Amino acid sequence: MTKFADLSGIVLAAGRSSRMEGANKLLLPWQGRGVLQVVVERVCAVGLGEVVVVTGHQRAEVEEALSRYPVRLVHNPHFADGMAGSIRVGVAAAVGEQGYLFALGDMPQIAGETLLKVAEALKSCETLAVPVCDGRRGHPVAIGSAHRDALLALTGDRGARPILAKNAAHIVEVPVADAGIFVDVDTRASYRAARAAGQELARREDSV
Repeated sequence: MTKFADLSGIVLAAGRSSRMEGANKLLLPWQGRGVLQVVVERVCAVGLGEVVVVTGHQRAEVEEALSRYPVRLVHNPHFADGMAGSIRVGVAAAVGEQGYLFALGDMPQIAGETLLKVAEALKSCETLAVPVCDGRRGHPVAIGSAHRDALLALTGDRGARPILAKNAAHIVEVPVADAGIFVDVDTRASYRAARAAGQELARREDSV
């Protein structure tokens, strides 16, 4: 079901995994699939008009992992230059007239409900919606299409933070009970810790 027909999902999946000691973090096992597959499944389940995945490092392997998902793959040939380049590629390819829901491919603990709430909070093209848990902001972030030119002008590896900083009056903070908005799997240690926490949570839910 397409609930947010004018909203594009953009999954950033281009990074080099330079801190993962040779492995591609996006392809590591997670709940019977891969890390990126779990993220993409949850983004697709929101009901967006489209889901665009930006690839880069190990493009062929990432595209193969996503071959059965209803997503549009676009490639960032300059992925080594930082996250801003992947944001630009994703936004340039996206057709959502209202805006964009950005998800990071290495954050598999974000709940589907959180993605849905952030998407619902994007009420206008000027809005920027950010999830908040325990007083801290995290991911994913939704940005209205009024900021398209600013997104296309981003540089470096700071993501969209400069745009949020310049548009504080338009930010909507979305309260969520989801510590997954802070958890990425950049390193072997963070991956092991996150996976163990996820398995423990699954065991507790199964026992209820």
